[in-house]
Amino acid sequence: MFLKKFICFYTSLFVAVGSSACSAEPKGKSLPETPSSSDISAKEAALFYAHVADRVRREHVENVENSKLLEGALNGMLSSLDPHSSYLDAKKFHDIQKQAHGEYGGLGLEVIMDEGVIRIVSPIEDTPADKAGLKPDDLIIAIDEESVYGLTIFEASEKLRGKPESTVKILVRRENVPPFELTLKRENIKVIPVKSRREGNIGYIRITTFNERVVDSVKSALEKLKTEIGPDQLQGYILDVRNNPGGLFEECIDLTDLFLSQGEIVSIRGRNTDQKRSFMAQKKDITVGIPLVVLINGGSASASEILAGALQDHKRALIVGTKSFGKGSVQTVIPMTNGGAIKITTARYYTPSGRSIQKTGIIPDIEIEQQVDIKSINEASRYRESDLKGALGQKSKESEGDRAAKREKKTDSVLRDVTDYQLQQALNILRAVSLQNKLRSTI
Repeated sequence: MFLKKFICFYTSLFVAVGSSACSAEPKGKSLPETPSSSDISAKEAALFYAHVADRVRREHVENVENSKLLEGALNGMLSSLDPHSSYLDAKKFHDIQKQAHGEYGGLGLEVIMDEGVIRIVSPIEDTPADKAGLKPDDLIIAIDEESVYGLTIFEASEKLRGKPESTVKILVRRENVPPFELTLKRENIKVIPVKSRREGNIGYIRITTFNERVVDSVKSALEKLKTEIGPDQLQGYILDVRNNPGGLFEECIDLTDLFLSQGEIVSIRGRNTDQKRSFMAQKKDITVGIPLVVLINGGSASASEILAGALQDHKRALIVGTKSFGKGSVQTVIPMTNGGAIKITTARYYTPSGRSIQKTGIIPDIEIEQQVDIKSINEASRYRESDLKGALGQKSKESEGDRAAKREKKTDSVLRDVTDYQLQQALNILRAVSLQNKLRSTI
C-alpha cells in the first residue's frame, strides 16, 4: 500500500485537479509487498522487478519492449555499484573488443562518468583529442549541443565515436576557465602503444596504452636503443607511462615480467580473504639489471600502476613524477547469451608488498611536479579514483556539499608545457644513478 500511496502523491503533482491520477489495482493483479530498505531475498527482488516491469508494459504512455526494460534494469543495477561496473549490449561489447586490438573510429579519449558528466582520464597521444589540447580532468558536459547528463558511459562514448572524417562538437568545462566549445574531426584511431628515442646515452620509451602489441613493441624498442647507443655506453631506460590509462591486464603482467627475474608482480583479492591469486615473474630480466626510471602522474591508471608498483616494491626502478590515479579495482567482462556482456568489479589489485592501489595510487619515490611557463601544475588538484562518486573503498562521511567545496578548491593551469620538466629531471636522476653504479663497480 505504501507504493500505491507514493504513486498517488507523486502523480498528483503533475496531473490536473479532478483527473483520475490513481486507478484501482486491476483485478487478479495483486501488488507484492514493497521491499524495505533492509536486504531482501533474491526471490523477492525478482518478483518485485517482474511486477514493476509488468506495470510499465501495461500503463506507460508508449509501448515498451521487454529488451529495453531489461537493459535499463541491468544498467541501473550495475552502474549503482561503482563507477566501473556496467552492462554492455552486443554492439558495445563488440566495440570494446575492437578497441582491445588498438583500432577504432573516434577522438582518442579515455573517459569515465563522474556525477552525470564525462571526465577525461587521459587523451591518447597523437589523436584528435590530444591535438585539440584536451587535458586530464576536463569535463565534457555536452555533445553536439545535447547534455550528457543522464547518459551511461557507453552511450556517451558512442556519441563521441563515429566514422573517420566526421565531426563532433563538444562543450568543455575546465577549472577556472569559462566553458568553451571545440569541434573535432574523428579519425580512425590506430593506437601506437610504444614510442622510443635516444636521449644521449639513455633510452626513452613512451608507453601510451597496454594493448595486444605493447610487449613486442617494448622488446623491439629496448633492442633498438641498446644497439643504437651501444651496450657499454647505455646508462639506463626511462619508461614513461604518464597519462597512460591502462589497458589489458595480461599484457601488463607480461610487460612487467620483462624487467623482473623473480617474485610477485601483483595479486588480486576478491570479496573473501581466501580469494587471492598471485601473478609471478616467470622470465629473466631482459635488461640485466640496468637502471630504470618509471615516470608517472595523475593520469597513470590501472595497468600503469601495476607496472610502477611492482618495479617499485622490488626496488627494480625509481618511480618519478606525481601520484598516480588510483584505480586498483579489477573488472571482469562476462559474455551473456544475448551477445552482450556484463562488466563487473570483482576484486582489487595489491602490489607485491601488499599495498592496495585502489584510491591511494602509487606514490613516487621522487616527487617532481611538471613545470609550465615557470608555474607549477598542482598535481594534487587532479581528479583521481578517490574523487569519483561511489568509488570502492572505505565509506566517506563527506556530504555532497563537502565534496563540492573541495572541488571548488582544485586548480588547474591552461598553459602549455614549454619543456618537459619531469622528463628532464628523470634523465638527470638516471644519469646520477648510472654514475653511482659505475663508481661502486670500480671500488
